Amino acid sequence: MGALNLLVGATGFVGGHLVEYLFQQGEISKGTFRKGAHLKVLDTNGVQVMESDLLDHHSLHEAAEGVDTIFSMASPMPGEEEDFEKVNTEGVMNLLEVAQEMQVKAIVHLSTVDVYGFGARSVRAETPIEPDGEYQSAKAGAERVLLEFARRSPSPRVVIIRAAKAVGAREPTFVVPILQMIESGKVVVPRSHPMSWSHPRDIAQAMLKAAANSSLHTKTYLVKSFDSTAEDVARAVLTSERSTARLATEGAFTRSKVSQYASAQLKASLRFEDQASWAELGYKPEYDLGKTAEDIAQWHRREPWASEAS
Repeated sequence: MGALNLLVGATGFVGGHLVEYLFQQGEISKGTFRKGAHLKVLDTNGVQVMESDLLDHHSLHEAAEGVDTIFSMASPMPGEEEDFEKVNTEGVMNLLEVAQEMQVKAIVHLSTVDVYGFGARSVRAETPIEPDGEYQSAKAGAERVLLEFARRSPSPRVVIIRAAKAVGAREPTFVVPILQMIESGKVVVPRSHPMSWSHPRDIAQAMLKAAANSSLHTKTYLVKSFDSTAEDVARAVLTSERSTARLATEGAFTRSKVSQYASAQLKASLRFEDQASWAELGYKPEYDLGKTAEDIAQWHRREPWASEAS
């Protein structure tokens, strides 16, 4: 049997795409979920399903048995879970301690460029992070726990992937509202400057490469697929959907259905230019704006009810 992966947060948006990507790469995986989570993506991609909780050592021990690599993606938003801050700090520490006890070789943790704060525009890996909200602070706290642990201990090795705003099929905060507005005949998006976006399969690629390269330890990588305005992303989706819906930007008399946090992300327009570390990681994005829009449209054609149920 080959190396075994554990995906913590496998039923989330990026987690679901990582499940599919690893399966297609021939990887063997277990995936954790919380009560009430939708398990279809795990069931259809050969994943051993494990109910687990980052705040429960016993369930983590069971999930981590025989595991070589842990992909850490569990990160609820404020309001989704009462202990969302604990999940990102105490939960991550629990995961590290269990990983060390179970002799896991590597933890690859998914973070976000949002930790730089929405006051920033252009960022690099060395730009100081300045979170200015609950979610950003929780994600920054998780990074801090990981890096402090990694400096004290050589095992498991730790790699952090900071991804730009994720966009692709099944994305709930920007893509699903766009598809819902298409049905109404008018798509309204928040105004944004050019910003960095990540397709979830590109994030999955980066995470797998981080896991495979045993020389990487206590590293942080910024990952993106392309740069674009929110308006141009919406326009590309309209084109791929062959829709005649009208496109407008948010103003005094027009309001978007895009979620409040996603709207703040778009208005912040976080963008990074630092790609020097990609060669070391072995990362090369596969998705541009057009390919991402077509990915969304193909999913919507396969599952037209999905945006209605979200």
